[in-house]
Amino acid sequence: MLRGFLWLTAACGFVLSLMVLLGSQAGAAFLLYALERQSAPVRSEQLRTVEAIVVLGGRTHRAHYAAALHRQSGLPLLLTGKGTGDHPYAAESQKMVEILHQQYRITPRWVEAESFDTLENALYSRCILAGAAITRVALLTDPVHMPRARALFEAAGFHVVPAPAPDAPRRNHPLTLDSFVPSGDGLDAARYPAAEWAGRLLAPLSVARRRGDCGSRAPLP
Repeated sequence: MLRGFLWLTAACGFVLSLMVLLGSQAGAAFLLYALERQSAPVRSEQLRTVEAIVVLGGRTHRAHYAAALHRQSGLPLLLTGKGTGDHPYAAESQKMVEILHQQYRITPRWVEAESFDTLENALYSRCILAGAAITRVALLTDPVHMPRARALFEAAGFHVVPAPAPDAPRRNHPLTLDSFVPSGDGLDAARYPAAEWAGRLLAPLSVARRRGDCGSRAPLP
């Protein structure tokens, strides 16, 4: 009787905690904070252990940070990502090419312009860099996105050094008691970080289902 009551109490506590975590403003803030804190700024000595810098498309400030790391290290750049494009560019990576060339006079070694998501970023980058026998890379994306991206690239066969792009400080609203109450707004706020956490956990399975996929290139053996 007592054991059953304890199990019921534990189960109710777990469900309540999950509701707060995934359905409240406070839970969303915690999930984002926990993602961001996993990647520290890359250090010069870490860059000396890798063979290339892989830059994920999506936000143009990554191109500016890529230029700084390239000048600091001399490492070749791989830009990856078609995404949804960025008018008038057919691919996000092509916009980064223009930024690097026009503002920094830097030409990336490789440009991948077919991938639509982070999984394909990892798979197609592996296909390109396999030809140069490169497996150790610095991965450049936003801090919140880094844990999922790193997990996918590692599952694809890379040794990854995170190089999170400096992001604008997040404007955090003060937490109140209402912030811990599940709500529609809380659910919306938690959707993105929850998806990042889920993607990180499922990364090995996601890569295994499409291992060897190289898009329009010849598949890896």
